[in-house]
Amino acid sequence: MFFYLKILVFLFCLGLAPGAVSAAGAASGQWEIDMEHSTVGFRIRHIVGYVPGVFSRFSGQVEYDPARPEQGQFYLLIDSSSVHTGVPARDEHLRSPDFLDVERSPKMIFSSRKVLRADGNNLIVIGDLTIRDVTAEVRVPLQVLGIADHPFVDKMPGVRVLGLQASFSINRLDYHVGSEEWTRMGIMGETVDLTIDMELLQR
Repeated sequence: MFFYLKILVFLFCLGLAPGAVSAAGAASGQWEIDMEHSTVGFRIRHIVGYVPGVFSRFSGQVEYDPARPEQGQFYLLIDSSSVHTGVPARDEHLRSPDFLDVERSPKMIFSSRKVLRADGNNLIVIGDLTIRDVTAEVRVPLQVLGIADHPFVDKMPGVRVLGLQASFSINRLDYHVGSEEWTRMGIMGETVDLTIDMELLQR
């Protein structure tokens, strides 16, 4: 509950701005996303190939202590209208009610509920993913790539860097994204592969 209240304060202060939690508010175990070195990407099957894309605007909050990874908390808020595949006409179609319906559903949200240890530096993050009008549980394999002191000690004194990488898949039909007809026609697959690469900072 305490983390949920912090999320509400975080969203009230930041909205969808790609800034981060202020240094004054940073507590031990709390990390801010380094937007210049983080991406939220996806790909989906198209006929016999794949079409990749990204969401260029997102924000979030992470609490992670390597000594107690099971107590970690992960929250990600994605601006649905920021979908970008490099083809403007296709991006506009993806924003339409046929797919993401960004006017009615401007945000995609992931909020963790439980973190499990896996092998090595891997975790399983169980949480709720909301896309359009659907909220469903997902299990996200998360790799902790490491923690290091920032090498630019003159510009970033005392700053630590955390690397995270997650890859998982969802069925777009489960979230009412596009129709089954696209699959029957052989144009578009049902599986969407999602990849999240992040560097986070602790000041």
